[in-house]
Amino acid sequence: MNKQALKRKNNVQQAVANERLEGLKVSKESRKIADNYIVGKASAKAVAKKIRARYGVI
Repeated sequence: MNKQALKRKNNVQQAVANERLEGLKVSKESRKIADNYIVGKASAKAVAKKIRARYGVI
C-alpha cells in the first residue's frame, strides 16, 4: 500500500473510531463505500456525499 493509500486508510479508521465514540456503528455498506476512497477509486468528497445520501442527509 502506498503512502496516499495508508493516509486514506488512517482517515477512514479515525472516522470509524469517532462514530464508535458517539455510540454509532458503521454499516458494511458504508465501509464498502469508504474502501473505494482508501484504494483511490473515489474522492473523500464523493464518498461523503454518497454516504450522506444513503441516510438522507444532503
